[in-house]
Amino acid sequence: MKRICIIACLAMAGLTSCKKFLDTKQTDFYSPDAYYKTEAQLQQALNGVYGDLMRPELYAQVMGFNFVSGTDELLSNRGADGDARGLRYNYDASLVHVAGIWRYCYVGIGNLNSLLENIDKASVDEARRNIIKGQALFLRGYFYFLLTSNYGDVPLVLRSLAINEVNMPATPQKGVYEQIVKDMKEAETLLAGHTSSKLGYNDVVTQTAVQAVLARVYLYWAGYPQNDMTKYADVITYTDKVINSGLHALHPDYRQVFINLSQDLYDVKENIWEIGSAGAAAGVVNKSGNDIGNFVGIQSGLVATDPTSYSAAAWVWPTRKLFETYEADASNTATPFKSSPDVRRDWNCANFIYGGTPRAKQARVNVWQLSAGKFRREYCPQSIRNTNGVGGTYNINWPVIRYSDVLLMRAEAENFVNGPGNAYTYINQVRKRAYGIQNGNVVKSVTVVNQGTGYTVAPVVTITGGGGAGATATAVIAGGKVTGIYLSSPGALTAGSYYSSAPTVVIGTAWSAGTAYTANQQIANGGNLYTVTTAGTATSTPPTHTSGASSAAVTGAVFTYAGTVATATAAITTGTEADLPAGFSREAFQLAIRDERMRELCFEALRKADLIRWGNFVGDMQTFAAWAAANGAGLASGNANGLQGLQNISARHVLLPKPTYELNLNRDLVQNPGW
Repeated sequence: MKRICIIACLAMAGLTSCKKFLDTKQTDFYSPDAYYKTEAQLQQALNGVYGDLMRPELYAQVMGFNFVSGTDELLSNRGADGDARGLRYNYDASLVHVAGIWRYCYVGIGNLNSLLENIDKASVDEARRNIIKGQALFLRGYFYFLLTSNYGDVPLVLRSLAINEVNMPATPQKGVYEQIVKDMKEAETLLAGHTSSKLGYNDVVTQTAVQAVLARVYLYWAGYPQNDMTKYADVITYTDKVINSGLHALHPDYRQVFINLSQDLYDVKENIWEIGSAGAAAGVVNKSGNDIGNFVGIQSGLVATDPTSYSAAAWVWPTRKLFETYEADASNTATPFKSSPDVRRDWNCANFIYGGTPRAKQARVNVWQLSAGKFRREYCPQSIRNTNGVGGTYNINWPVIRYSDVLLMRAEAENFVNGPGNAYTYINQVRKRAYGIQNGNVVKSVTVVNQGTGYTVAPVVTITGGGGAGATATAVIAGGKVTGIYLSSPGALTAGSYYSSAPTVVIGTAWSAGTAYTANQQIANGGNLYTVTTAGTATSTPPTHTSGASSAAVTGAVFTYAGTVATATAAITTGTEADLPAGFSREAFQLAIRDERMRELCFEALRKADLIRWGNFVGDMQTFAAWAAANGAGLASGNANGLQGLQNISARHVLLPKPTYELNLNRDLVQNPGW
């Protein structure tokens, strides 16, 4: 622990000098007794800990990427460099990223211990002292939650250590959980009335953040390896506190939750706690940038002349299993993918990248090579994402816990304790939002009635009427016909935009008097499709098609008959399509929860921990690896690198190894099994 202590001291809000740290007589070291005197100094110490959460070793990169990208929802597409980052289960205890999580969790713990030991010495209003102390206690518990979730048994350090206190045995995980809960429960009391709705932002800890994370702690405690199933009752207790607070709700548009994260917009109802980055609200701790949306994102290169461009490496791809877990419209005829009534699918599994000069969307048609689209840098402020073709400091906050997770935890615990009866209430709220019908009905599907003939380019599709707005679709053509309509958005999902009846679908651009047309455009007039063979402006006399007539000139424009116009109809939802089928057994409902958590929370660094706590991580991944190999993952058009990573998984990967450097310092520490 010696090196940990040294690093912790160096991290304390810039209070030491590297130059003189090792001098036998220190002249510029501010001791805790001399420092923690004012509210500003307490807050500065706390801010330093918040800021360190957005380090590359933690949430700016590693926590959402390095050791969580090899599961049934997300796989690395990298070879050797993927191994160097721990993406394909080829790492060992010496890997720098293995050490980084351990090191900076203990840096935070050391700084928090010093703050808590000295907080009562400061001259500060008692209410403010309680708020700072509550956040500090929670954060200490949260660091230990990260440590025990990743490494199992870890040393519990609850005070500042002397420089010679090196050897310290690990506390069994049960004892670590007990300390986490003790710290967080005290924090819950101290933070009474401290809410994100009052603050207007959510990148500091509030009372409902404590309660939501406590529910997650109990959920993990209930699962493998502790398997203390009495803790499911505590999950119910703490999720109910969040739900019944009335402070949180689902945003009606799933996509907007993540757009807001990119645009520095706080959604304090949906996002219960997020970790701040560049662009945080005035007075809120933040870091200058991160890799969120980079390694896990939609591939894009910077183009100096294109201010809309951004940089993203996209070193991971969603799995076919994740994509196919979302419902598809069985009647839809679009290719290569059918439309989905679940708006989460096309947001999370984007079927394009950005490439070329000029930069443009490039379609991805293989289900193993789609983009992880949840965190989208294209929505970041232009000044951040592209400065004369040089990547800026990306600003996306990390959503530690969202209200939808609280509802799904509540459903899972309810099902375990009481069976699925009342659990439907919670999972169906998440599903209704996913289908866009939280607050009204939307367009459910678009069906081609007449495929038409003569199409050389995909026509535009316009959806109007029906009392709503915002539904969009694209046409798919083959052999000169419109063979399918892909519903890209069911509606705007805001008040006043929902549909009360089926809207009208128009395929193609209608002929309009006085409009200037360009060559090769295709326009519709009545049931006829025309191609503009000579550019010009149309008059009030439309072109006509009769037997033997192939073209008509109208004030310089020449319209050549191409074929017949395609038609389609739309249907809207009735408000129940999203509901999970009734009558599930307890076991079947638990399986439904597992799939729903993947659909809702993919790429938020929770899937691997979920699979571990459900008790069969290795077996589940071996089964999935066999399925993936049989379903195209290993092909050249699939994700052979990701498949190889899956095939590397063994029992030792349930936990990370304890870092080599720490084992060399702390002789009482025992390495995890298999390492």
